[in-house]
Amino acid sequence: MLVVGPAGAGLLLLVVFTVVEARFAAQPMMPLRLFRIRGVAVGNAMLLLFGAIAIAMWYFTSLLLQNVLGYSALQAGLGQTPAAVTFMVIARWAAAVLPRTGVRPLVLAGSGCFLAGFGWLAQAHADSGYVTSVLGPTLLIAVGIGLTFPTLMAAATADVPEGDAGIIAGLANTASQVGGSVGLAVLATAASARTRMEAGGQSPAALAAGYDRVFLITAGLGLAIAVISVLLPRNRRG
Repeated sequence: MLVVGPAGAGLLLLVVFTVVEARFAAQPMMPLRLFRIRGVAVGNAMLLLFGAIAIAMWYFTSLLLQNVLGYSALQAGLGQTPAAVTFMVIARWAAAVLPRTGVRPLVLAGSGCFLAGFGWLAQAHADSGYVTSVLGPTLLIAVGIGLTFPTLMAAATADVPEGDAGIIAGLANTASQVGGSVGLAVLATAASARTRMEAGGQSPAALAAGYDRVFLITAGLGLAIAVISVLLPRNRRG
């Protein structure tokens, strides 16, 4: 109930906001007509999922390093540094090649990295080593994040009337943030439920089982992004 109650209230407020914007607002903050643009609707749907993927990568990997492998907070941060550097390098490259490749190839490549990386990360356990069980998969996931983040932002903001560009950019950023917030609540609940099922309570092994469930769910979100990308306009170049 700690999650369901606030989530239900948030959903109700979203419905109220939509009704007010559609029926009563003379100058709506978020013109709903913009969602008739396929790239806007599909791009923001993928950004919602991407936000959950990103939170799973950085937040739950940090918990895995500290609560299961016994790293300090500083060591965990340093352990994630290679992935952060990889993300920055790949994101710059993806933004540069996007006009030539278009959106879908980069999204599919990124989704493949999510599926493989999180599937690999889900094999981690209390006796895992950093290089083989954390560094390898997080580098792969970071490549996926680098490929998809600038690409999805471009997909969600392309083909928009010039006067609405600011609104759409704000919507795209909001979608990824909301996806991260909702994703954190859902994934944390899934991890906690799985941990409680394990013998040993809050032992490293039990916690690892919970985090592994999160990583498997997130691999599924990566696959969902690949499926949704099929709905993008075929001629989309970002």
